[in-house]
Amino acid sequence: MIPAFQDRTLFFAFSTFTGERATFDRWYDEEHIPQVMDSPGMVGAQRFVVADTKPLSGTEPIDYGHAALYELDGSPAGFREEVKRMLMSGDMVLPDFMIQPFKALFLEPVSEPHHSERFDKLEDLDDRHLWLVFSDRPEDSAEYDRWYDEEHIPQVLSAPGFVRAQRFVTSGVKPLPGVVTPEVSHLAIYETSGDLGPMREDVKRQLISGDMVLPDFMKLPFGSMFLRPVSPFFPAKGTK
Repeated sequence: MIPAFQDRTLFFAFSTFTGERATFDRWYDEEHIPQVMDSPGMVGAQRFVVADTKPLSGTEPIDYGHAALYELDGSPAGFREEVKRMLMSGDMVLPDFMIQPFKALFLEPVSEPHHSERFDKLEDLDDRHLWLVFSDRPEDSAEYDRWYDEEHIPQVLSAPGFVRAQRFVTSGVKPLPGVVTPEVSHLAIYETSGDLGPMREDVKRQLISGDMVLPDFMKLPFGSMFLRPVSPFFPAKGTK
């Protein structure tokens, strides 16, 4: 299913672990994600790992480990308080194979979602791949935002496989206790249906040909993560 949002916000939990991958996957899918599905604002969750896709020139590959993406509607404050309550009460227990502290980000949007013509044809998000692009958003962001929304994102969405893009900054909601919050000025999230390889090649072609030009305020190198799914998309109960 493809959920609809009024105000899409995100929680990323990046983690590493010890022991067998199968044990980690089973705990996440069968225990951990179901625990948070009734939290306020919860729409759905999906898990990802760093893809084998070759980095693009001018980017600095980032690897925070396994990425759990929780998609929310509205402020993440209620979600945060419920997860904190479960952790403090012992209703939620993180197993010993989870290496702590892990990295986590609450993100709020600074753009509307941008959809390609392919988006309406999607039946589910199970084969969704992600390209995360980290950059410095200036305090006076009008020109930066205009370029991203009116020029850059439409160019990227023309590449094969792209279905949706949206821009985010770190939320003002207080981080969960005991986690490390990466410093994020601005994060553009690009979603593809299927493998990231054809998208990468087309963006590379646009950059080499000069069809895509990065302005001076895009300071190189900027951080980038290619992620592939390792779980289906889990919708929350009652999600439409």
